[in-house]
Amino acid sequence: MNKQRLQQNQQLKLSPKQIQFLGLLQTPLTSLESRIEEELEKNPALEEEIVDEEESDFQTEYQYYKRNNPDYSPPPIPDKEESLYEALLKQLLLLNLEEKEYDLAQYLIGCLDDNGFLTRDLYIIENDLLLNQDIEVSEKELERILQKIQTLEPFGVGAKSMQECLVLQLKAKEKTKSIQLAIDVLQNYYDPFSKKNFDAIFRKSEINKFQLKQVYLEVEKLNPNPGSAFSNSTEMTNYILPDFSINYIDGKLNLKLNKSNNRQVFVNKSYEKMLTETKDKQAKDFIKQKIESAIWFADAIKQRENTLHNVMSAIINFQHDYFISGDEKDLKPMKLMDIAQIVSMDISTISRVSNSKYVETSFGTFLLKELFSEAYHKEDGTVISTKEIKEKLKEILESEDKKQPLNDEKLAELLGKQEYHIARRTVAKYREQLHIPVARLRRTL
Repeated sequence: MNKQRLQQNQQLKLSPKQIQFLGLLQTPLTSLESRIEEELEKNPALEEEIVDEEESDFQTEYQYYKRNNPDYSPPPIPDKEESLYEALLKQLLLLNLEEKEYDLAQYLIGCLDDNGFLTRDLYIIENDLLLNQDIEVSEKELERILQKIQTLEPFGVGAKSMQECLVLQLKAKEKTKSIQLAIDVLQNYYDPFSKKNFDAIFRKSEINKFQLKQVYLEVEKLNPNPGSAFSNSTEMTNYILPDFSINYIDGKLNLKLNKSNNRQVFVNKSYEKMLTETKDKQAKDFIKQKIESAIWFADAIKQRENTLHNVMSAIINFQHDYFISGDEKDLKPMKLMDIAQIVSMDISTISRVSNSKYVETSFGTFLLKELFSEAYHKEDGTVISTKEIKEKLKEILESEDKKQPLNDEKLAELLGKQEYHIARRTVAKYREQLHIPVARLRRTL
């Protein structure tokens, strides 16, 4: 027998417009431009105006910076860089290839990734050429063409693995004893070499410690990503456009909220006039809907700016000493909840504000979320940010003996002597966050 049960609960449901605003709040300045463009295209009742930045503000900031940095000169705008694809095609003309060979070589160059590696198997490329371009070619013929590409500069392009890339670069160098030895080690002992398992190499080969050290020195001169020096023609270069700028002028921190090309959106006056003049009900409903949508979007942009300004102002007040000095030791432990309580907003709102937003300061440009860190209580009762512990860990690792690098357990012990008592697994977590490898991979001869 089914039983009926009466249950009462509370649920928070967001309206579609509230959801849209939260998405708008989370959008960084780099994406806000396209979001405004999208709204302008689909809503004719929405209009924009480009507002010139106050010249006096700019001049004040510029003169102050120039006065404190006399050697400063604006960086020149670089010319358009050549892509790896373009550079290789130019050299391809010098190889005197037959028409079919040239077409195959051009296709293979197009298959290289941004770093110059061929990440696709030749048999797959063979099938693609047959199915998509009706070109019948053998895998052996493609291998021969690939070998010709591998003679082009930068040396190492066209490699199918890191091992092959390094060997190709070594083979392009003058044939000295150390170069030949390096080629032999990479071809025969690449796995223990890449893992810095020195003992395994000594057991399996007849080379000594001095010779192996010379091999590592030769390999360290090579470029593991030969195509990285060229511009990427397939993607646009990503520039950091800070959402906030903080200047310290005349003993005061000044916050500036950067806007999307100083654009302001508002309702088109002609549409408001049309709404009062038109008699057609269907047209009137359409115009009314577009005007309401335009009003909401314009208000949402202003609300976004106010929210960002309020949250960032609270963060500046919280981290006042840090924004003046730029010293990590002045960075206080700060959680999302701390700022949420100050500005009386939900913690999810603070999370959206800090997500993917950049802040520009006199000591660098960085992600806003990097200012948030957990608190650590020292034995004397002092509360510090975990970022201070990471900086101390970084100092210890930079000064360690690379012939006998410190493992995580020893690092935890050394930190403990400086009153930073954290577990080995916490040290490992902080080390990984600093992008520092394990002790074995930091070892040198």
